[in-house]
Amino acid sequence: MAELIIDDENYRRKAAPPSVDGAKMGMGLVPRDLKKNPYAGPDFAFDAVQMPLIPRSEWSDRIKEMEATKSRLSDLRRRGNSEGGLIPSLDQNGQGYCWAYSTGMALMMTRVVSNLPYVRLSPHAVACKIKGFRDEGGWCGLSYKFAIEHGYPDQKMWPQKSMSRSNDNEQTWANAAKYKAVEGYYDMSVAVYDQEMTFDQVMSCLLCRIPVISDFNWWGHSVCALDPVEVEKGSFGIRIINSWTDSWGDLGEAVLRGNKAIPDNAVAPRTSTVSLL
Repeated sequence: MAELIIDDENYRRKAAPPSVDGAKMGMGLVPRDLKKNPYAGPDFAFDAVQMPLIPRSEWSDRIKEMEATKSRLSDLRRRGNSEGGLIPSLDQNGQGYCWAYSTGMALMMTRVVSNLPYVRLSPHAVACKIKGFRDEGGWCGLSYKFAIEHGYPDQKMWPQKSMSRSNDNEQTWANAAKYKAVEGYYDMSVAVYDQEMTFDQVMSCLLCRIPVISDFNWWGHSVCALDPVEVEKGSFGIRIINSWTDSWGDLGEAVLRGNKAIPDNAVAPRTSTVSLL
């Protein structure tokens, strides 16, 4: 299947899932009230962990090396589950929980990078817990904060897409504590809708095989960024994995380029709780 590329020219036609029309493209990102919560400015980007930047002059060579060695996160995904095969993309089931699914996938991929056993986590659990079982949108910073404090449970404890309140019990959250986000590029001092990263910071993370949880206001959607991509010589984008099943894009993946590749909010998990269970 040809790689799906989304940019300023074709996003309306290609960004929406096959099952919904353009009017329903927004899948869970809360619109920002700029009067109440203005942007911090184009030069703002958190430096709570003093993120090292990789110079743009090195991007092309590093990407070529990752491609040649098949060491991109998308490559690891294709051989990363317990059977040595594809880690399937997630399915938010048409509900506005993308902001929890993007974080869940990033935590799963962080485990793959760390050579930990594949565990399919349950983003529905986190979204239901945060929103009191209401189908409501949010921001990736909201779910990542929860991942730091409580973790994500295994789907064996909270089945995928389940809205049952019976899942919300002590055993479930004891299991979730095994899968916490431990370290990451995340500034606890700012609001969840202000978890901003520059494009250079995003690319630096991806070049180090650190997934980036990304909110896009133009899309009304939150996804997990996997790889840095040189779409054309000197033109860079990011490969993302969506939460609309493997039937969307190329096995659930697509490349965002140009302005469409710059997230409005973003966080990046560097490590997760080490659990061999």
